[in-house]
Amino acid sequence: MKRGKLRRISVDGKVYRWNYMYDDMDLVNYPYSYYVFVPEENPRCKVSVYFTKYAPQMKLDVYVAEGTICQYQGEPALMNLCRPFFAAQVIRYVFAHCCQDTDRGEVEIRDGEAVLESLGYSDFYYSTVPYV
Repeated sequence: MKRGKLRRISVDGKVYRWNYMYDDMDLVNYPYSYYVFVPEENPRCKVSVYFTKYAPQMKLDVYVAEGTICQYQGEPALMNLCRPFFAAQVIRYVFAHCCQDTDRGEVEIRDGEAVLESLGYSDFYYSTVPYV
């Protein structure tokens, strides 16, 4: 799989490079999909967050109005991890609870669903529906 270009996002006054990646031809190997986050001020820190339950429905870098049905704080929701809104939520959580943006080296978070659940997401379903 060819890695996509890391995109810029500003979260709470700090700038990060990020991308959400997966290989749509490899449906059986773990990890199925993952985020990569790199603080712009500290390129020696690379954080990868892996997902196995979350099933993306979109091609990389294509912003379609589809996502994965789930629950967010008990209410039906549509999740699309390619969108910056979700990346910002995960960045806030990861750099507050799992590591610091001043750390060095690679940090692998193998249970990304636990991160999503800590943010209030649950019950991930594999489905495509229009985003309303």
